[in-house]
Amino acid sequence: MEKENAAKQSLEQLHERRKQVVRLHKKGVKIMTIVAMTGLSYPCVRS
Repeated sequence: MEKENAAKQSLEQLHERRKQVVRLHKKGVKIMTIVAMTGLSYPCVRS
C-alpha cells in the first residue's frame, strides 16, 4: 500500500484512520503489520 500525505486528508479521514489503528492494536496485530496494512509510517502507528 502506498503511503498517503496526511496533510491532504480531512480531519474526519484522519480520525477514522486513527480508530482503525487502535482497533487493530487492540486485536493484537503487530505494529509492522499495521504499517503494511494502512500505509502509515512506523512512528505514526507506534504513537
